[in-house]
Amino acid sequence: MNLSLTSGPVPVLALSLGAAGLCWLCWGPRRYLTRVVPFAVMGALAGTVLLFVAAELLLSWWDASFPRYLYLYSAGGILALLLTVPRWRLARGILARILTVLSVTAVLLGAVSAANVAYGQYPTLQSLVDSPGDSSGAVPLRKLVPGQDTTPSTEANWTPPSDMPAEGGVYEVQIPGAVSGYAAGTSLVYLPPAYVASPPAQNLPVLIALHGQPGTPADWFAGGQLQQVMDDFAAQHNGLAPVVVLPDLSGGSNANWSLCLDSKQGRGATYLAEDVPAWIKDNLSAGLAGPQQWAVAGYSYGGTCSVQLAVNFPDTFPTFIDISGENQPTIPGGVQSLVNTYFGGDASAFAAQNALDILKKQTFPNTAGIVVVGKDDGVYNGQGRQVYDAAKAAGMDVQLQELPGGHSWQVWKEGLSDNLDWLGRRLGILGQ
Repeated sequence: MNLSLTSGPVPVLALSLGAAGLCWLCWGPRRYLTRVVPFAVMGALAGTVLLFVAAELLLSWWDASFPRYLYLYSAGGILALLLTVPRWRLARGILARILTVLSVTAVLLGAVSAANVAYGQYPTLQSLVDSPGDSSGAVPLRKLVPGQDTTPSTEANWTPPSDMPAEGGVYEVQIPGAVSGYAAGTSLVYLPPAYVASPPAQNLPVLIALHGQPGTPADWFAGGQLQQVMDDFAAQHNGLAPVVVLPDLSGGSNANWSLCLDSKQGRGATYLAEDVPAWIKDNLSAGLAGPQQWAVAGYSYGGTCSVQLAVNFPDTFPTFIDISGENQPTIPGGVQSLVNTYFGGDASAFAAQNALDILKKQTFPNTAGIVVVGKDDGVYNGQGRQVYDAAKAAGMDVQLQELPGGHSWQVWKEGLSDNLDWLGRRLGILGQ
């Protein structure tokens, strides 16, 4: 089940079968080769151009970080679809027609495999079939009791029981927007082995992990292999690791995500900075010792949000990791469209919450963070560097890290896993 889908024989086989399938679809008698195939090629090229215009100029499905070579695979897929019926009609016998269907399927799977290699969304076969949040039973809540001991468990004071589980658990939870009124979908929670042990560690620190757009909390477990990453960290530290809470950022049925702002499109910032921490303290008895036990991390859209939260709520999130985030919240129509949609045209209301604007006016001597950028990320590398420069100028203890790769899980996963020791020291699990 750990068979790699992004390196080794699988993507090579997918590409080879796709190429062979396309050759079969293009092969035939002279009339087919001189009339049908050229028209199909022109149609595929036209379809690819239309896809580009629709995706990047009209609907803004993705931006300049999208690898342009993937359009070649899109063209191959469109060509295969256009040739399906002519090649089917040309085929003689059931085997030839089955081969035609298999060839079209192979071309499409080859294109999908190429996209998966580019982004690393499903790095292994197991990540493709696993569903996070399927730990047996309900989430083991640990209700906050008035007067309870809130001394955090650390490597220095925690002795794990002999029968402590080797793995943590992942659970689905509903975190209501009690203060914000925010319409949130299902969130996920990772509880480390020390939390689910008996007797358990107490008052573990908290990491809020934010996903990208489009995306869901589950993406952290598929592309980011978050459970394995956290279990590996815990195995090195007596079962201790942060409690990781992954809120849903989609805003329920709202087509306009909140951008982790408080606006006409929902109070997403208040939900993440007040409702989510309150639920965690009340139901998991974690992060009780103060803001030094709290951190926020995210990739892409979630990376932008992590900076927004660290700047707007420094007393809640004095520690952050921004992985491939933007230099400010954005929507396809640009800044003016954002101001109109979210703030009724009031640019000052947006500036009052925009991290880069705030960093120009305030200092943050108690905040520490890491800004991670992909070396080959033509869009977000430069924007991340702007965030780093602004944060450093505002007095934050901030690092800039450049990792190999583009706007993909190759960077996003390592951006978190490579910094867990730093995070553990910052949150108090490890010694300084």
